[in-house]
Amino acid sequence: MFQVDVANNQHHLSFDSEILRSVVRHTLNAEQVTAATISIAIIDSQTMHTLNRQYLNHDYDTDVLSFLLDCSGGESDDRGLPGIPRGTGKTIDGEVIVNSEYAIRIAPDFGWEPLSELILYVIHGLLHLCGYDDLTRVELPVMRQREREILALINLEQPATVRPSTHTSARRDT
Repeated sequence: MFQVDVANNQHHLSFDSEILRSVVRHTLNAEQVTAATISIAIIDSQTMHTLNRQYLNHDYDTDVLSFLLDCSGGESDDRGLPGIPRGTGKTIDGEVIVNSEYAIRIAPDFGWEPLSELILYVIHGLLHLCGYDDLTRVELPVMRQREREILALINLEQPATVRPSTHTSARRDT
């Protein structure tokens, strides 16, 4: 059903890859995704800055990049259907790249551990792959609410601090 690969290409934050695989499975199950091949890469800030510049022409560091490589099934536009996860019925092939140094730097501002912040980035990137967006006033609260719901499913409570949208996402066709 779900193939999840985790590549740890940094040395700033120690974690068990199985925790991230579990987060991916919980998120995709909650989104009612039919099948997925997901690659999670944990990288450092310098590498993230380079990728952000290379793929999105943004010359700055960021927390998470998500690349939807392929998606089939599901409704073509289910944004208007309340209560139906946007991943419903989809088969997804995608990459989520998260920045461990960013998580270490930002986590204290939000009152939790760097690993929890990193997990949020993984969830956020996966939600983008499922069809969520957060670049408009209408979509941002939808994304934030879904993040909180997924965090609750894995027994992780997000601090009540408001977060700016600092990440980027892209679609890359193969």
